[in-house]
Amino acid sequence: MSRKERKRTSLTRKEQQERRKQLYRQLSPLLWTFVSWFAITTILHLPAFSRPVQDFFVGFTTHSAYWFGKLLFLPVKMYGVPYLSVNGFQMEVITECTAYNFYIFGAMLVVFARWPLKHKFINLGIILFSIFILNNLRFISMGYVGSWRPDLFNLVHDYAWNILFGFMVFGIWAWRETAARKALL
Repeated sequence: MSRKERKRTSLTRKEQQERRKQLYRQLSPLLWTFVSWFAITTILHLPAFSRPVQDFFVGFTTHSAYWFGKLLFLPVKMYGVPYLSVNGFQMEVITECTAYNFYIFGAMLVVFARWPLKHKFINLGIILFSIFILNNLRFISMGYVGSWRPDLFNLVHDYAWNILFGFMVFGIWAWRETAARKALL
């Protein structure tokens, strides 16, 4: 290998190292978000925390879906926590239906984002409010799906809504990330 070829190779290696460092800098907030989300959800599943956390999220979600439906003048009934009925279709709210994972993940995205403090507060509100609204819409729509097509309930519940939530949280983060970067320029 000639001297010029070695020089090109070493420059290429330096460029590759710089690109890796830049990619790591850009992705490190997401990496820390996943690590902290995993740690927090693991802690919340410990016996000392599990029951109070479940009771809080199930109660909060049951009441919010009920009042959300009532505000929209929809046929929603609550038979005490955790039982809810939409359009005559009865549902039981369990911890996994509360979107608590998405609330925690969204909060961790904000904590580790490289945004100014003002943007963090604004974006935390936007993300949590969006999850809240979407989760309530999920309960209302699932009640209608269950009353009209009970055979599709599990498919829509288990796949469509989980995928939609994931894309929604990522989409809001990407939108707010772009807005924060523009504000910093």
